[in-house]
Amino acid sequence: MPTLFLILATLFWGASFMLIKIALREIPPFAFIFFRFLSASACLLPSLGYLQEKVNGQDLIRGAGIGLFLGGLIIFQTLGLQTVTASVSAFLTGFSVVFMLVIRFFVQRRLPSFLDIIATLACVWGLGLVTHSHGLTWEPGVRYSLLAALFMALHTQALAVYANSSSLSVLTLVQMLVITLLAGLAALASEGKLQVPTQASTWGAILGCAVLCTALTFWIQAYAQQHLSALKVSMILTLEPVFATLFAWLFLGETLQLSFYLGAGLILGAIGLINWRLQEPSS
Repeated sequence: MPTLFLILATLFWGASFMLIKIALREIPPFAFIFFRFLSASACLLPSLGYLQEKVNGQDLIRGAGIGLFLGGLIIFQTLGLQTVTASVSAFLTGFSVVFMLVIRFFVQRRLPSFLDIIATLACVWGLGLVTHSHGLTWEPGVRYSLLAALFMALHTQALAVYANSSSLSVLTLVQMLVITLLAGLAALASEGKLQVPTQASTWGAILGCAVLCTALTFWIQAYAQQHLSALKVSMILTLEPVFATLFAWLFLGETLQLSFYLGAGLILGAIGLINWRLQEPSS
């Protein structure tokens, strides 16, 4: 069940690339992030009372620390989407699975297994086929997207450490509040003001991202990481560009080619391989 929930969250994140593109037509990146996470925080706040969650200092500190990693992911991903396409951004963010192998090496002090390496390479190859990403140069959008991938891996690893011993609602809400604060300060520092959206399509994109692609999905990720290893989570997250491409096909009229199906098959095969190998959850 945690695997299915995380796949559902990844589906919503795949849709978020299209929604972010829509919002960035009117407002700057930091303003979008501020309103997205402010709205997500407002959605999560009632859950503390409904679930009768206890707030303690340890969870607040953990949530703030994890929120800095998530903030890096969201900020750099949104900045990257200013200059690269949604599919390229999704492909580069998918490199988090490679960074996860490196992080696991330093944390566990052992080399990844042969199957881990094969599964990771299959994911990267599959991502390239799905998004048709080729001929990339070291433009700012590419660098920002790769930094987002690094922060995604750090965020996933941090959640793997703390999810089992923390309140999920508190952990998730504090992350949202931290990013709201960071984005608000960044907007004032870089743009001199916090631009308020005026178009209905922009607010629709913001609220869609806030409710489905932020409040719900990051709570699901925290829940899933109580049961799944960090590496398996990273593998599942590589489905994000698959869903992003599907949404582009459904709503933007893009054509799906044979390479999409081959790439999606490679990613699903890699997830299945890791699922078979990891009989017991571990970080």
